[in-house]
Order: sequence, then C-alpha cells, then structure tokens
Amino acid sequence: MVLRDVTPFVPYGAGPEDVLLDMMRTHDREHLPDPDLRVEELARRHHVSVRHAYILFERIGTTPGAYLREQRLLAAQAVLSDPRHGWRRMSDIATAVGFRDLRTFERTFRRQDGTTLAGWRREHLRSGLLP
Repeated sequence: MVLRDVTPFVPYGAGPEDVLLDMMRTHDREHLPDPDLRVEELARRHHVSVRHAYILFERIGTTPGAYLREQRLLAAQAVLSDPRHGWRRMSDIATAVGFRDLRTFERTFRRQDGTTLAGWRREHLRSGLLP
C-alpha cells in the first residue's frame, strides 16, 4: 500500500488495520462531493477487496456505505444551518455533498432526520454569522 501525502491519526497501539480504516474514513470525508465514491471505488482506491472494506468498517459498528451516507448528511446539515449558504438551492447542496439527484437526497435526509430539507433549514439556521 502506498501512502500518498497522508498522515493519518494513529492512536498508540493501533495496528495496520486501524491505520487503513482511518485512511478510508478520511478519504470518505475529503471526497464527499464525488458521486462515484461508492464502496467498490473506496476499496479499489485503497487496494483492498470490498469484503475487506466491510470487515474494516465493522470495527466501528457500521458499513462503508452507511458511513459515507452519514458523512454526506452531516455535511448537508452543516450547509443547511449556515446562513452564509441560505441562498443555495437544495439541488446545489445535494451535488455539493455527493448526491446525484435531489429526490434521492431529500428521501435519504428525511429518513435520517425525520424532517424535510427546508424544515431542517428553518429549524436550525444559525443567526448572527456574517456572510
């Protein structure tokens, strides 16, 4: 495995599997807008099998796909609650966090948070931040 300009956080005593998992999680967070980032692509980019990627993510109690979806939704929540992005259309936000289409983004968001995108924005929009 080649470490390309990556300095993962490695707690004392972490083994190579922990380092690889940390690298994969970091990669997910850094490449959220890439709609082609899927489990197969993540595994390929880190030179492991899809099965091994699932085994690694089991260590943190999730799957690679669920982790990526969670990170995308967290990024969307951050954008929706930031007044500097209040002008952005929902389709632009969907694209920015890696969803190919708005309907999938809306459905996924509603399942996770129990509210619509617009409802989240209204409820969580932080005031007082300068644009």
